[in-house]
Amino acid sequence: GALGALAPRSAGPPSPLTPPATRRVIQVPAQLQTQRKASMPPLRATAEAVAAAYSVPWGEIRRDLTALVKETNAHPILVRLAWHDAGTYDKESKTGGPRAVQRHEGGEAAHGANAGLDIARDLLEPIKKKYPSVTYADLWALASIVGIEVSGGPAMPFRPGRSDAKSVHESVEDGRLPDATQGPQHLRDVFYRMGLDDKGIVALSGAHTLGRAHKDRSGFEGPWTEKPLVFDNTYFKDLLNKKWTLGEASTGQPQYWDEKKEQMMLISDMALLEDPEFKKLVELYAADETAYFQDFSDAYTKLVELGIPKGEAPWDQIRADVEKLVKEKECAPILVRLAWHDAGTYDSKSNSGGPRAAQRFTESGESTHGANAGLDIARGLLQPIVDKYPGVSVSDIWAFASVVATEVSGGPKIAFQKGRKDTVVAAQSVEDGRLPDATKGADHLRDVFYRQGMDDADIVALSGAHTLGSCHKDRSGFEGPWTTNPLKFDNEYFKNLLERKWTLKTNSAGNEQYEDETGALMMLKSDIALIEDEKMKPIVEKFAADEAAFFKQYASAYQKLVEGGCPYLASL
Repeated sequence: GALGALAPRSAGPPSPLTPPATRRVIQVPAQLQTQRKASMPPLRATAEAVAAAYSVPWGEIRRDLTALVKETNAHPILVRLAWHDAGTYDKESKTGGPRAVQRHEGGEAAHGANAGLDIARDLLEPIKKKYPSVTYADLWALASIVGIEVSGGPAMPFRPGRSDAKSVHESVEDGRLPDATQGPQHLRDVFYRMGLDDKGIVALSGAHTLGRAHKDRSGFEGPWTEKPLVFDNTYFKDLLNKKWTLGEASTGQPQYWDEKKEQMMLISDMALLEDPEFKKLVELYAADETAYFQDFSDAYTKLVELGIPKGEAPWDQIRADVEKLVKEKECAPILVRLAWHDAGTYDSKSNSGGPRAAQRFTESGESTHGANAGLDIARGLLQPIVDKYPGVSVSDIWAFASVVATEVSGGPKIAFQKGRKDTVVAAQSVEDGRLPDATKGADHLRDVFYRQGMDDADIVALSGAHTLGSCHKDRSGFEGPWTTNPLKFDNEYFKNLLERKWTLKTNSAGNEQYEDETGALMMLKSDIALIEDEKMKPIVEKFAADEAAFFKQYASAYQKLVEGGCPYLASL
């Protein structure tokens, strides 16, 4: 269709590297420049803008953007649009930054660096019309994030709350974006002004893995990589491994060509090899794509959030949404299991694993581990809540949902802290085998839980979460509930362990589990281990006799579980 026809044109260079030839340079006396900068309106983004952002249907917008990117292959130019909108920020004067001022004629829209970006703005206009409550600046930022993810890049967080510029008069002076003909010092001047560092400079330059330069826009021509629609670390590999020769584009602009004259690099790209600090990072990213994706995600998130106020997420609303879900779907047990399996991979020695929503990636990694079979149900139930509150990490929502689900089911009130950070790529998953194995005994439980910084009382208390839910043979190979009311959080699990007669049987899936005298309830070998171990059994007896003692220990242990490896958390 008409959009599809734009695809080849729309792959513009994603970074704001534009040669002086395409800029009208006007020399302004220094004292006037200072005066003009000072009179720029500061980035007008307020707590109200952040609050208003949570009423926008983000999940639907994201789906429409995904469809647009797949249909048009326009992701390189969508990235360039968001980049050039945000990359004008000045941390000292608090001017520039993401505020969609380019939609006003003249001003920044007319800067040479932004030549051709009308294509990206026009592509997004139908989505803006469909969702009038979204600001242009938020839409442009999200479009770039979706474009990067769809093309194979990191799954980055998106925090809404950008306000749109009211008129062209909020444009900043030309020349704030990087100049493609300059070297390392110029890059530092530009990026440090925004508040970014050397790691940010090199990681963000890697966005050149997408798109190509167009001589009618920048005066340069050609792609940086062989596959300009794929986001990966090829840019760094090519920078290091190909032989680059200084030549020129057909416009006469200086640029480097590879030996076949099929790919190009700009002077500002080659600057990353000139500078020893930059070069170390180029070498790291060429060798380790996961490290690159994480650093790119951190730097790009910072870039597109420059100058946005931190606004607080509406946790009371999130709580109400989770409570409603739990009551309607009776899904407390699987919500607890999801958060538990997300967090329970933590290893305090290597400081790896822990709650970071690695199961979001469904093709590989933790979502494919046997212990997580069936958890796609819980992820699906929570997805509308995840979509509704984009400023909150997925791992925070999963953990918070489990805390609320426990309370709604009659369990203890558990202190909750926010601030978990999500993985950005499936490769950040940990190896299979870190979660408890239901066929093993007390020694195995100690290995698993001590690794997370737990003790015996924590192990017994957390095992008491089996008071909720049932086993499903299509997920775990076991079947049946532990208690007579699997939707009620109480201490019945411990009473049943002690009072009922448990017999080892082979279930219909061919696996061994314990059955009580009625045949209605079951226990796993790892449950029975608690009454076979001389140190754990007295704790079971205590919790069976004293529900308040169980609740107190459980609340403390569960908080420890869902905070594993997260030293940067903050109270609600």
